[in-house]
Amino acid sequence: MPKVCSARVAPAVLLLALGACLGSARDGTTEQASGLSPVQLADIPVPDGMKLRDSLNESHSYEVGTFRVADLQYFGNVPLTEVASYLRDRMPQHGWRLVSDNLAGEAELVFDRRPHRATCRIWNDGSVTRLHVGVRTPD
Repeated sequence: MPKVCSARVAPAVLLLALGACLGSARDGTTEQASGLSPVQLADIPVPDGMKLRDSLNESHSYEVGTFRVADLQYFGNVPLTEVASYLRDRMPQHGWRLVSDNLAGEAELVFDRRPHRATCRIWNDGSVTRLHVGVRTPD
């Protein structure tokens, strides 16, 4: 009887161990098999006080070769104008060039860094400021 139990347990333990190895990146973050990740992009600065929403898969990013797509949702108590000013100042430090700036009601800033485009939309949602960063590689 114990041999039957250990024969069933050993393959399950092996599968769990292999799954943990495949799903863990070197920096300790978790990567899904599809390549989707809720991890903050290194070249997209975000002001202190804004937090990434990823508990229900609201945020995701995918990169392969030179192709990138990301939809990152942030929230916080940082005033809209401060978030916009921060992005205007900091994005160029990461190689992004401001190509469009619209502050009518809600803010939308568009940045290019060939071949990618980042659209940053900022709006107030009650007492919370929301930021959506969309990164795309145009066709």
